[in-house]
Order: sequence, then structure tokens, then C-alpha cells
Amino acid sequence: MFTHKHYVPVLKWKQGEYQALNRLDNAVKDNLTPLLEIPPVGYDFETGIERESIDDHLDDFGRRLKAKWHNRPCFVDAKYVDSAVRMSDGRHFIETIFEHARSERCRAIPVVGLSNDLPWLAATAAAIRADARGVALRLTPLDFDRADLPREIRRVLTALDIDYGDSDLIVDVEAPNFQPLTMFVQMIVTCVRTIPRLTRWRSFTITGTSYPATIAGLRSPFQEIPRLEWRMYQRLVNRLGTATRLPTFGDYAVAHPEPIALNMRLVKPFAKLRYTSNDFWYIGKGTNVRDHGYSQYRQLCQTLMAHPCFDGRGSSAGDDYIADCAQGTARTGNLTTWVWVSTNRHLTKVVNDLATFHVP
Repeated sequence: MFTHKHYVPVLKWKQGEYQALNRLDNAVKDNLTPLLEIPPVGYDFETGIERESIDDHLDDFGRRLKAKWHNRPCFVDAKYVDSAVRMSDGRHFIETIFEHARSERCRAIPVVGLSNDLPWLAATAAAIRADARGVALRLTPLDFDRADLPREIRRVLTALDIDYGDSDLIVDVEAPNFQPLTMFVQMIVTCVRTIPRLTRWRSFTITGTSYPATIAGLRSPFQEIPRLEWRMYQRLVNRLGTATRLPTFGDYAVAHPEPIALNMRLVKPFAKLRYTSNDFWYIGKGTNVRDHGYSQYRQLCQTLMAHPCFDGRGSSAGDDYIADCAQGTARTGNLTTWVWVSTNRHLTKVVNDLATFHVP
């Protein structure tokens, strides 16, 4: 499907993230395959129940995927949806997700894990038969503690009636403490060596992130945070050399893996501007937007542009927006605006960095 020179970002299927994808240059789109996570059904803190039904939650998935990512391939993972939930007609929600994608002629590839139950696997198998696009198996660190990992992998692939050659392997280290980095890289090498038939998988990706769970403790106006997953990947590739299949790089862009349900009636979110540089994020932190508004983003953009890490207008759609906002020719937007700006910049930067890193 693709080689180690590709890029697999893990993104929540929310407005800021899919706008970031939509606004990428085509050359960047050609070099990445996103892993899209269906967010959990929203929770209403006032009533104590979910805001919408699963039918409503998934209703526009196919149309929106078509509008924002067209017919380009993508992985789709619904792991945040309760496995016991069913559509109003009794069907499994996995069937509905891929039926919607199919109706819009989108190239969606289902993602499964070793812990998915039999109904989930059966619904996924049906999607595989209908679409003939294979499957992605997503392993987590805990999976490598299983007594017989090869047997567990074979069990799932057998349930899906699919072989390694039609399956993408994604090793998701999630959000670990990457340090000491040398020891962490050695741990990954050890895990890789336990994976069965490594050369037969359609693709092989390692993803994870060191992005902080919260920016509350960061200094204002800006602070550098090292991108340890990128440093780890570079060391890992150099460590593996040519003796082992090289993995594709993946990360969580400018977000922490776990979705957090916030009561927005009580929370006062900070203004934040995240900018991806060579091996660190330059993260700007303002004051809470509820009391102080979004005009502070103009100053954050001006401060960022004065830093040597800013690549300038023309580097990405996100960079262009930052420059326009600093100059007063673009609106200061809202929190979702700055998700797409930061994510678009990050995706573009990583694709370009991978092209440079993997020069023959």
C-alpha cells in the first residue's frame, strides 16, 4: 500500500482536523494516509445523558469524508464508540460507518484491535468483503504482553478471513515516557522482532506522541516542547538499518491521544497556538478566551513570526493564516480555527521532513 517514506497521522474526525486535511496541498495529501478516529458520542453534562443517538452521530460521516478527503485512502477506527451500542435498526455501527463511506465512494479501510469482540469483527469482515480494501490491525503496548502474540494476531485475521498481505499493521505506542530515548528505542526493536511475518504485511507503521495532555503548566507566551516521537523514529530507523523492514512514521499531530469530555459551561480554555518545528513544538499560551476573547491571537501570531522557527508564508495553509492574522488581514477565529491551522502546519512539515530524512 505504501512504504516507510509515507506518513500516517492519527486524527480525531472533528472539524478542526478535517479542515486541516482538506486544506493541504495535493502533493502533501499524496504522501500521507490519515488514521481517522470517530469521536465518542457527545455527553450532556446538564442532563447526564448522551447528546445524540449513534444514528445522529454517524449520519453525515460519509458525506463529510467525501467533502474533506474525497476518494483518497484512509484508515477509520471507531474504538471510542461503546461496543455494546447498536443502530436504531439493530445493526452494528461498524456496518453503518462503512456503508456510508461506500455510498460516497470513499476509500475507507477499517481498523481493528486484538480486544474487539466477535460482533465487531463480524461487522468488519462484512465491510472487508464489500469493499475489498483489506484491514488495519492496531496493536498497543499491552498487546506485546500477551502470552502468544502471533497466535492472537492469527485469530483476528482468521475471524476476518484475511491474510497478512491484505492487512496494514499499526503499532501504536500511544503516549509513553520516551525517556531515556536510547532505552525506549531498544524496547521498540525488541517488540518489532516479536511481530510475525513482518515482511508480509501490506504496510507497517509505528505511531505515538509526546504531546502534553495539557498546556496548563507551560510558560507564556511560548515554550519549546521536544517532539520525542520524531527523535525516536529517526534513531529507530538508524538502529534497524537494512536488516529489518523499516516502519512508516505516525504521530498524533498536535494533540494528545485520549479524548477528554469537558463541561464547557465550567471550563475556560486557554488560547493556544501550536507550531511544529524540526524536532520541537513551539507552543504559545495565552489567557482564557471566555474572559479575554480571541483578539490575543493576533499578538501570539506576531510573536511566533519573530521566532527563527517560523518558516514563513507559502510553507503551508496554516503558515499563511498565521501570517495573515498577524498582519490583521485574517480574523482571529475561534478554537477550532487554530486546531486546523496548527494541524495543517504539522502535517505539511512532517511530510516534508520525511522526504528529507529518507533521501536514498
